[in-house]
Amino acid sequence: MDPSHQIPLLPIEARKVARLLGFSGVIPFLALLVLSLWDGFAWAHTPLVVYAMLILAFMAGAHWFALISAQRSSSRPTLELVATNALVLGAWPAVAMPTAWACLWLGCLFLGHLALDSPWRSVAGPAWYRHMRLGLSAMVITSLLLAGLIGLGLSFNAA
Repeated sequence: MDPSHQIPLLPIEARKVARLLGFSGVIPFLALLVLSLWDGFAWAHTPLVVYAMLILAFMAGAHWFALISAQRSSSRPTLELVATNALVLGAWPAVAMPTAWACLWLGCLFLGHLALDSPWRSVAGPAWYRHMRLGLSAMVITSLLLAGLIGLGLSFNAA
């Protein structure tokens, strides 16, 4: 990265808020997972799918910003810009899928985004953000995949 484009350090208080907001954003995913163990989740289809799509779009936007502002270097920026759009547009069919399949599909899309925007691949951003991002992504992906698998199990048992 060009030294003239150094990322200014975020004040400690703002880092705390970023962590609080980041981990708070995982709560709906974790709550759905817990509720799916307890009471199934047919009622939660629309809120879950819309929330997951919003978060995926937010993450794609963050990836776009890092690329276009040269805060993150890439050997394939054009491909990454197109791929982030493809991931977000690829989430659209989840609205029409049964909840369990939508969870699995969205979990795979989040996994694809994590592979594309791997926090471990670049040292351009602050270490605290890369670690937080990896943890948050792991929780979201795991929650969606587990909720999907649980949902498939519940529908299998009901048949």
